[in-house]
Amino acid sequence: MGEPTWEVTDEPAGALAARLREGRTLLVSPHPDDVAYSCGGLLAAVGRPAHATLLTVFTRSAWALPKRLRRAGVRVISARRREEELRYCRLRGLADYRPLGFDDASLRGYDDVAEVSSSVEADGLRGAVEEAVSAAVRASGADTVLAPAAVGGHIDHLLVHGAVRGAVGNGALLLFYEDLPYAGQHDLGDVERTLRDERGLVPYAGVDVSGVVEDKVRGMYVYGSQTDDECVRETLWHARRTACPHVAAGRPPVAVGSAAEARAMGAGRPTCAVGGRAFAYAERVWAVAAPAEAR
Repeated sequence: MGEPTWEVTDEPAGALAARLREGRTLLVSPHPDDVAYSCGGLLAAVGRPAHATLLTVFTRSAWALPKRLRRAGVRVISARRREEELRYCRLRGLADYRPLGFDDASLRGYDDVAEVSSSVEADGLRGAVEEAVSAAVRASGADTVLAPAAVGGHIDHLLVHGAVRGAVGNGALLLFYEDLPYAGQHDLGDVERTLRDERGLVPYAGVDVSGVVEDKVRGMYVYGSQTDDECVRETLWHARRTACPHVAAGRPPVAVGSAAEARAMGAGRPTCAVGGRAFAYAERVWAVAAPAEAR
């Protein structure tokens, strides 16, 4: 296991929040829920962005958490996910929602093991995803694109990560969020090693989301077809340890079932004094390394 090397500080998180608040932003999500889980605290802290589009790539699915919904089939599940996405857009004040309509891994023959161990080169949708994502990026006119870093190696996240990197030119700032809950399922040092060494990324901003953590959890529960207590717990655990890795040595044995319980998760726990402030929860954003920084 690697040791974490990046502690959250105030800069340039303030500039990033202002950029999202005032500019044109494209939020790229492999599935419904990924943005809410992975950077929902940042969006809650921003408030209502000037103009943000949620672009979701894989919007057809056979998977749902409630067994009754799962038995209802692809059409019903996909419709429910669309409803949840639209609710989340209203909650966060996002101006546009664009679903690309691709089948997710559950409809392309991947099981739980294969979807996190397969190569993108062998996936038959790779070319179509790259073409559709590239067209959507160009049409958005975004000056900031926030996309998945593909932590955890899920095939759908890897496809989207590669497509976005191939689509964004020099005109927009390209940033990557740490995919949750996947990042919370891996050692923090290993997450950083993967992003630096395998993805060629460098730290860009650590965002203090302590004041909006309940709002983030509320946004996660908008996705009722997919969100359970374990997912919330893993997400908040990662937010705790990224805020202060040296006080998060063990996994908190806390059951999280509501926003109120999520708030209690931080009660009585130490915070990090970094940059003159006390942090309890954080989200981290990465950027593509400059040539001199690349290994």
